Amino acid sequence: MFDKHEVHDVRNRAAAIIIQNGSLLVIRRIRNGRVYFILPGGGIEPGENIIAACIREVKEETGLEVTHLTDIFSYNNEGNTETYFRVQVIPRQPILGKPEVDKQTPEDQYVLEWIDFDKLTKINLYPEAAKNICLDILKFLCL
Repeated sequence: MFDKHEVHDVRNRAAAIIIQNGSLLVIRRIRNGRVYFILPGGGIEPGENIIAACIREVKEETGLEVTHLTDIFSYNNEGNTETYFRVQVIPRQPILGKPEVDKQTPEDQYVLEWIDFDKLTKINLYPEAAKNICLDILKFLCL
């Protein structure tokens, strides 16, 4: 069974759906021998609004500059709200940010990856609701 509490801190958070050339930007997480994927994003800091949190998290985790974002959906995760945005960025190679680089150990790793549409169904992208929305968006963009 997949334990949600081991994946990330459960709190109000903003997450980015970044798609370029038919691929979705994800973070491969390797934690205690388990491999799963998440979208760039994180918790909302005190005094910060959800849009600012998304822009900040994208910059911190990927080094990418947000040029536009659209609220796509919100997901209730055990009483906390996760808000997902379709995010457009200045196209360039993403670079893992310092907070994640500094936290890495052999048992706890963060790796930025572009996942092609046809491979998205085969990965463990958390949460499942986000995976389904990403598949719908990619399907629409690839028509």
